[in-house]
Parts: sequence; structure tokens; C-alpha cells
Amino acid sequence: MRLLGIDSSTPLGSVALLEHNQIISERSQSPSSGGSRSILALIDQVLTESDLTIEKVDGFCLTVGPGSFTGLRVGVSLVKGMVLAAGKPFVPVDTLEAQAFTVAPCGQPICSLLDARKKQVYAAQFGYDGDRIRRRTEDAALFPEDLVETIQEPMLFVGQGLDTYGEWLSRHLGSRFQRATHLKPISVAAAAALLADAEFESRKSCDLNSLVIHYARKPEAEFKINKSVVQQHSD
Repeated sequence: MRLLGIDSSTPLGSVALLEHNQIISERSQSPSSGGSRSILALIDQVLTESDLTIEKVDGFCLTVGPGSFTGLRVGVSLVKGMVLAAGKPFVPVDTLEAQAFTVAPCGQPICSLLDARKKQVYAAQFGYDGDRIRRRTEDAALFPEDLVETIQEPMLFVGQGLDTYGEWLSRHLGSRFQRATHLKPISVAAAAALLADAEFESRKSCDLNSLVIHYARKPEAEFKINKSVVQQHSD
């Protein structure tokens, strides 16, 4: 089976092609790149390198958040278009889980971290059971101070959120903070494809209404609309 994995929810967007449970091609974009054209270019590069067309792909998987609101909308729109055009199913994958899966199997728990802006982080804890990743906590948008309260044991941290909060967490967690260094040589999109492949038959869908973004926090636009409604009712 060929599965095209897409991640547009993290700063380093990526696309990967999996065939027979092996990543045969993957590409990433620079943090300064963005938009649907960048992801489409990565898709084209991966398919061209593999000498395939989109019609030869058996399915799609996409990281659906939490992460960049704009990036998530771009990714979901692209995958919906490809599902309609190719008539192939998709599997949604949690961004923090895919990011945690880039850590090599180990005996320590993993905290997957993304910068959520507004002085918050998106975080969730995972652990390995053999070579399978298992969730320990639900995704949450937390202030770093609140995240520290949830860390009760030495933990491996991974993800772009470390660029902003790594030093702060190291100071406040002490020996409980360990930056993950033994990483698999794969992108988040490749990790998502491997996770989706393991459960593709049981989770695949062609229902585009079920392809929804997992924000973990209300988008700013929705927050402003709700605030405006409250103000109108109070006037």
C-alpha cells in the first residue's frame, strides 16, 4: 500500500510517501516557507522522485493538530481536494503523537511540545510499549508553569516548542527535563504516515465531514467573534 503523509501543522512542514511500511521519499520545507503552494510543491517533488502520480496513491494521512491554525487549514483543504479528485480514503493523525513518534523507542516517557503562542504550549505525554507509541495524557494548551506541574518524573522532551521554552523548562524542571537526542531520521509527515499505516484499514474514511481540525484551543478569529457577540448582548 502507498500512503501519502502530509504535515502542515508544524513550522517545518513536510510530505512523505510510504510504500509497504517503508518511507521511500520525503521532503521538508524551511520554516520561512508557507501556504498551500509550498506543500503542493513538496507533494510534487515526492511523487516525481518516486515516479508516481496522485492516482497511484492508495490513501492519504494528515496531521490535524494541534498546531498552526493557518497551516492546519491549508493541509485540510489540500487533502479534501485530493480525496475528492482521486477518490481515495484518508486517516487523520494527531500532530503531537506524530511528533512524539519521531523519538526512537525508549523506556522513558515523552513530552511532545509545540509553541501555541499567547505564552502557551501545546503538550501531551506519550510512552512506548515495544515499538508502539501510547498516549499518557490528552493534548492541552498550557502555560509553561502549568506544564511543569504535570511533570512528575524524568521525561524526554521533543518538538518545536523547545526552541522557545527549552531553556526555561530545563531551569524549572531540573533533572526531570531531558531533551530527546535519539531521534528517528524521519519527518513529522513520515511519522504520521507510519502511524496511519498501522491502523489504516480500521480508521480509513472517505467522509470529508469527519476530516476536522483538532485545535486544542479556540482559534483567534473564533475568540474575537464570541467576544463581539458578548459585547453586543451587554450593550
